Amino acid sequence: MAFEAQGARLLTVVGQEPFRAAWWREKLRPGFPVLADPVVRVQGLYGVARQLVVHDEWVNVPAAFVIDRQGVLRQAHVGRGFNDRVTTEQLLDEVSALPR
Repeated sequence: MAFEAQGARLLTVVGQEPFRAAWWREKLRPGFPVLADPVVRVQGLYGVARQLVVHDEWVNVPAAFVIDRQGVLRQAHVGRGFNDRVTTEQLLDEVSALPR
């Protein structure tokens, strides 16, 4: 995986119940951890715990973070809508710019 080649680890946190995170793992088989955060604690820690309505259900706004080895947030991408997401290429560029 390209992220590992940059010395980075990738994971996703879904703001849903564990059974839904398991469903995503099974459906997508992404090759990295899919964690559940039904109370939106992780997004809250980074100040982006926002939600929107999609098909009559509240869902978390998509967000992606680049966090360095010391746990410092270096980049935050917070979507304005459900389909507003950062690209893999953007994240790889940001990860490769981090000091090693």
